[in-house]
Amino acid sequence: MGNAGTNAGVRHARADGVRIAYDSMGEGPPLVLCHAFAVDRTMWDLHRARFAEHHRLLRFDQRGSGESDHPNDAPRDDDPYTLDGFADDLRAVLDDAGVERASVLGFSMGAATALRFAIRWPERVDRLVLASAMASRLPQPIIDRARKVERVLDEDGLEAAYQFYFGGALFEGIPDRGELGPELSGALGRATPHGFRGCYRVTIDRPSMAGELNRITAPTLVLVGEHDVHYLEEAELMAERIVEAERVVVSGVGHAMSVEAPERFGDEVLRFLGAPDLPRP
Repeated sequence: MGNAGTNAGVRHARADGVRIAYDSMGEGPPLVLCHAFAVDRTMWDLHRARFAEHHRLLRFDQRGSGESDHPNDAPRDDDPYTLDGFADDLRAVLDDAGVERASVLGFSMGAATALRFAIRWPERVDRLVLASAMASRLPQPIIDRARKVERVLDEDGLEAAYQFYFGGALFEGIPDRGELGPELSGALGRATPHGFRGCYRVTIDRPSMAGELNRITAPTLVLVGEHDVHYLEEAELMAERIVEAERVVVSGVGHAMSVEAPERFGDEVLRFLGAPDLPRP
């Protein structure tokens, strides 16, 4: 298993023998953050300080990402890259940190992790935030483009795959998306081809969870960007099927809302989680 070097202050939990890197800061009710595909826990750097004013913040690298182990993705019976394996990573972090119950915020791929965790262990979720999320199997146009990303990875390498992926329609609201900025360059430097491919397989080929949404018992906020066309209807479905859920459409943004409108994104999250300086409307 390959992984990047370890930074000071990083702890490692273990999920079925896979080391999962995480860090913690702040005090208060615990909040765990689940990152999107092709990045790692540093995607939350924009929000970390603000969230930690109100919460004990736990950020972790999903297996195949960042400083966690990157298991080999060769096909075998005990595939390490599955949605249940991703949920196991989250559970391992909470167990290692001594947290029995937490609020969970997941973004895109991380929202799938958060959903799976909340379905399997509803008693461990205080509040759930699903941003740019999809419970159903992805629509065919997204899957079709995903196959092209895999071909670019195989033919031209990891950096070209990053350029192609982040140049797609999901990220139209990000400035200079044609060039990898410092944050994406940092994530690329910690990435591996097999970790990228394994995480992408979970993101694209995972089964639908739409039929299990009624198992989620935590109050849930579903956040979706106004221009995130493939996800708007899905957000409505989740808001209808999760017992105690509300949907908020963030105006003027697309899939990458946490980067396109970080202050508004943070406001919505903290308001829902009950920050005293942001009363809910």
